[in-house]
This record gives sequence, C-alpha cells and structure tokens, in this order.
Amino acid sequence: MKISKLLYGLVAILSVTSFMSCTEIDENDRLIYVKPAEVKKHVLIEDFTGQRCVNCPNAATMIEQLQEQYGEDNIIAVGIYGGDFGYTTVAQGHTPLSLTTEVGNSYYTKWGVKAQPSGMVDRFGGIQKNLAYWAAFTNGRINMEPTVMITPTTNYDEATRTLKVNVNVAGLKTLSGAKLQVWLIEDNIKDMQYMPDGSENNEYIHKHVFRASINDKDGEDINVVNEQTVNKEYSIKLENNWKPENMSVVTFVFTADGVEQTEKTSVINK
Repeated sequence: MKISKLLYGLVAILSVTSFMSCTEIDENDRLIYVKPAEVKKHVLIEDFTGQRCVNCPNAATMIEQLQEQYGEDNIIAVGIYGGDFGYTTVAQGHTPLSLTTEVGNSYYTKWGVKAQPSGMVDRFGGIQKNLAYWAAFTNGRINMEPTVMITPTTNYDEATRTLKVNVNVAGLKTLSGAKLQVWLIEDNIKDMQYMPDGSENNEYIHKHVFRASINDKDGEDINVVNEQTVNKEYSIKLENNWKPENMSVVTFVFTADGVEQTEKTSVINK
C-alpha cells in the first residue's frame, strides 16, 4: 500500500527592513535578519547511471516512487552518467555515449563507484548499490531539521544562451567545513538506454541528467554562520543541444556529515 504523498512546502521569510528618517542610519543596522518560520529538509539523490546499464532504469523507477511518496519538490535527483556503462563497447571503440560527461566521470573516481546503478542519498552512508537502502536513507534524512536555507534565482538570456544564477545562503546554525555546489541538469531527454530485458530502447526518456557544474566541480568553501547570509553569483553559457525550458539548477550545501540542504529551480521561470 503506497504511503500518501506528503506535502512539504518551503515557507521562508528573509526580510530586509529599512527605516528612513532625518537621522543617518549605519548601513549594517538597516539589515534585520528574520529567522524563517519553517524550512523543510529536501533530500538529494545522486544516481550513478549509464546508458548501457540494463539495471539502471530500475533505479530511475525507485527515484520516481520516492518522489511520489514524499513529493517531487522534496526528493531532488541528479543522474550522473559515466563509468563503464557510459561508453560504447570496446569492439565499438569505447567512446563516450551522448549523456556521459568528463565531470561526471570524475565523480565516479572521487566516490569510488564500481557498479551501476549505485547512488548516494544526501551523501550519507557512502555509495549504495542496494536500492532498498536508498528508500531507508531517504526516510531518515527527510525528517531531519535543516541547518541552512538556500534561495537560488535564475535569469536566462535567450539571445546569448547565457544563464545567470544568484544563490543566497542563510545559516540556521553555524556549520564547520561547509561547501556550496551548483549543478545544471536537464529533464526529458530522448536517447538510447539499455533496458532490464537486454533490449535497446532508443525512445527512452532520461530525467534529471547532469549537464555541468556551474561552480567548482567539487564545490567551493562557504562560511555558514547562524543568522547570517552569504550571496554568490555565477554565469554559464548553455550548449546548443541543451533545451533551457527543460533545465534546472540544483544547489546544495554539504559538509563531512552529508548534504545539509538542497534546492532546485528552473532555468526559465515558469
């Protein structure tokens, strides 16, 4: 019996109040931090997948089930294509398939991914090949209190295909060794995928496909302090074969303990 879909809303108030008078007010005194009334924890699933991986569609199905159970806005997935099944066979020249990226492959090396599908849930518990652990870890992580609030905004210039991203990070507590990661993903890509029965499906729809890292591929240091905010700005030019209407920016803050919070926002405001 399916668990009813839980609705988690992100309700946050971060107000900046200025009072004008005849008396000169110091600039720092004009910014008043107001703690958000409620912030829900979102869970990041990093799905290490490949187009020649026959069992990888099962992982995609698991992600869909988790999103149905907890709410699509609360389970944020990123499909990282690469590894052995991200290339043609040796007989075919062992060339990268269309969704494989160099940066994605670097994550396979970094995290020691040996099999596909494999995944990480909020980078908690390391790489997991057993999909049942994905569900168990998701259930545990989504009930945690978030330590940071992330507010990303996007501005896309169609003429130049340039995307500008502004990320505001507000500390709900002080974190040690925090890093900020900003990724670009794309949904609804029709491309080849091997299926569990061994067949080759050229009409398969790939979702949440990792396209690029907008900041450093391993994240950048960020100073997260309770009741203080940090603002970051980025810019990236989209490749000609990427469809901006299907793209999103995934932003998350992580520490050695795992991913503290994740947000997803569309490239084109809808």
